[in-house]
Amino acid sequence: MGGVELRKRAPAARSGRPPRVDARSIVDAAIGIGLSQVTLKLVAERLGVTAPALYRHVRNRDEIVKLAAIELALNRTQAGGGGGDWPELVRGCACGMVELFVAEPQLICEVMNGTLGPDGEMDFVEQFLAAMAAHGFAPAESIRIHHAVAMLAIGAAVSAIAMKSGYNGGMSHEESIRKALLRRSRKDLPLIRSALPTYLHIDPQQWHESLDALVASIAARRAGSTIAQPHKKKQNRT
Repeated sequence: MGGVELRKRAPAARSGRPPRVDARSIVDAAIGIGLSQVTLKLVAERLGVTAPALYRHVRNRDEIVKLAAIELALNRTQAGGGGGDWPELVRGCACGMVELFVAEPQLICEVMNGTLGPDGEMDFVEQFLAAMAAHGFAPAESIRIHHAVAMLAIGAAVSAIAMKSGYNGGMSHEESIRKALLRRSRKDLPLIRSALPTYLHIDPQQWHESLDALVASIAARRAGSTIAQPHKKKQNRT
């Protein structure tokens, strides 16, 4: 049951018949509920059926989350991978991943646990490679870029989620840090205390600086290979 198959819409049920349940409707229901809240009972209630009816289409709750996660990732990749030049494509991919992970933190757990499997990942990586190929990137180079973007995006999302969620008892990042410092001797952590304003007010968008650096490094590498290519051809003629 791949991502492409899931995106095919089933025909609407006729009036008077029992609710139509298929993989597509189950995925839509899970996305509507939110992946972190998904249970078989909630999905069944949303669809107006009993939980056992779902087992004709999915094995368990984990498979529902997996299929919904793949669908979300595919949709976000398509939304962020439109026209424009390749830096815009790379930035769109990164921002799309961060937005998706922040909106659905459960996805990060699924990635960490390896429960998503390779099928969904390959579907949206393939889309990224196709979009980058239009700008002259070889598949191997685009795979490396996608991997770098994914690592950056996951780190940015984890940081954003942590700051948004707060720490003990729902305290903000600043409140938690100040309280923790009060428990320590004034002689402890002198370097953190010297830069406390920065530590207390970390910009959640700071990861864009790393993204800009990644894009710049790709551009520099491509510029270098463009300059070297004519020289290489000249050597081959002699």
